[in-house]
Amino acid sequence: MRDDLLQPGRLWWNWFGEQYFVPRYVAKPRTEEDVQDIVRAARRMDLPIRASGAGHSNPAVVPTPGIHVDFDDFRDVISVDPDLLRVVVRPGIRVGDLSRFLRTRGMSLNNQGDIDTQTIAGAIMTATHGAGITLPCFSAQMIAARMVIADGSILDLSAETDGELFKAFRTSLGMFGLIVSITLQAVPSYNIRKTSWNADTEDCLTSLHDLLRDNRTFWFFWLPHKDSADLFELPATVPSRTTRDNDICHMRAYNAVPASTPAPALNAGEVFDHSSVIYPNVYMPNFREVEYAVPFARFEETFDALRQLFRSTYPEALFPIECRPVKADDSYLSAYSERDGYALSVSGPLEESTWPMLRDVDAIFDRYDGRPHWGKHHFMSQARMEKLFPRYDTFKALRREIDPDGIFLNDHLRALFV
Repeated sequence: MRDDLLQPGRLWWNWFGEQYFVPRYVAKPRTEEDVQDIVRAARRMDLPIRASGAGHSNPAVVPTPGIHVDFDDFRDVISVDPDLLRVVVRPGIRVGDLSRFLRTRGMSLNNQGDIDTQTIAGAIMTATHGAGITLPCFSAQMIAARMVIADGSILDLSAETDGELFKAFRTSLGMFGLIVSITLQAVPSYNIRKTSWNADTEDCLTSLHDLLRDNRTFWFFWLPHKDSADLFELPATVPSRTTRDNDICHMRAYNAVPASTPAPALNAGEVFDHSSVIYPNVYMPNFREVEYAVPFARFEETFDALRQLFRSTYPEALFPIECRPVKADDSYLSAYSERDGYALSVSGPLEESTWPMLRDVDAIFDRYDGRPHWGKHHFMSQARMEKLFPRYDTFKALRREIDPDGIFLNDHLRALFV
């Protein structure tokens, strides 16, 4: 083992500043052998291990008293297959860095979320997503992976050869081992024409299914007040069809064309560029957030319940509610496991007073069978997990088989998965 691989622990905190801890050791691997040495050292010292990406998860998925593995120096592109449109990367590479790299090779990610500073591994392991009724979450783009498991050995997994285990691994929050490489299925490079406008909420809901059908991607932000847009830095100068200054929607439609297509003449509220440029938004970490995905067919009633809650009980709340459809996938713990979903993200300020509001929001999601986004705050219990995830018990059994001593768990995960 490199003499400098295990360093004394130092303070780590996440993007929002809500989670922080000091582990016994911190390690920044640069090779697969480094990762194996870290796991073997942890076993010798009887210490747990948790890895971090870019720290974008709200819950306490990283904190550990043992060894904190920081993948920030383990973020290169290993190989590219231009014929099969596949790329192999290290776990610490950022989504945006990979998306921009793929552009230079004539490729794009099939879909991505509106924050691109997350690591690839973190986005996949938490089932982070973009939007579109034909587009599944980010983890569906992973077709193979290589990881170091609890005994320090290498385990190669692929969708083609490892069936059920791979489905469980896709959204496993780092509980199966330390990832050392990920193989992603890309698509031919494409540009996006994005159209933004504001509308009254009633108009949004009336036209919702037409907009979902007619656009590759459509999503909207419900703005309880006109000034709500400023909190997420949404553009102020877009065409407006609103008749009031509150209870309105900021609408977005995205449509793709091959990268070779010339830029069209653009109307007000439109932009056109490569997918790597159009997808990401800039957000300040000034909010506390929950996000749940309800069954697609229950979106309207869930949204109506949230809308009424805020208008009646929290009329001063300002943060937008983000609403995005996502196609079903086959991952065991994805919020879209075996069902099309509609994700609703609800935020409040980073203040203690936000928690009661989020609890009330959670009660609505519980009523409508909402499944959590694992990178956002949630209030899950084992009883709720059993109700919501048909393969929950199978996932736990596979986790115990891969990591029988729970070396990759922490207190937050142990409460749900042991």
